[in-house]
Amino acid sequence: MSEVRIGFARESARSILQRMGVQQPPVDVHDVATREGLTIRILTTWPTTVSGLLLRNQRLVGLNGNHSRRRQRFSLAHELGHWFMHREWLFNQDDITIDNPPESDATENRSEENEADEFAGELLAPRAFIKAAMKKTKSPNALAEIFDISSEAMWVRLLRHSLL
Repeated sequence: MSEVRIGFARESARSILQRMGVQQPPVDVHDVATREGLTIRILTTWPTTVSGLLLRNQRLVGLNGNHSRRRQRFSLAHELGHWFMHREWLFNQDDITIDNPPESDATENRSEENEADEFAGELLAPRAFIKAAMKKTKSPNALAEIFDISSEAMWVRLLRHSLL
């Protein structure tokens, strides 16, 4: 794949929220994962360059326990993006285990990574939820608190949806 399918990523996230019956923030991303039958493991032995890892065949998501809770939420949402959108994408995981992750999150599949980021942002802070919350506050920092995401992530959502 050579281009990022932003609309596909956003619609995929919205579809999952609807299927799971999520109607307001903050989205319980751990619940989404466990309802999909995924196990989540928090590891503190990973290098800081690795945020998360999906081992599809094991139905396992690893998260870096040295990262902030909000970073872990985004990383889990990102891995869920791969789970839902990239079922055909299986890179060689023979030498990758939960205890031996890749050296970094960098990959040659940059389009898929960007799609997973867009999915994660929309899963954690969907446009419709942001618009509803903006009736109470327009402060990006206050909105970040409502959605339980970083201020930086909220700024990205607001800019991507032209809500500023």
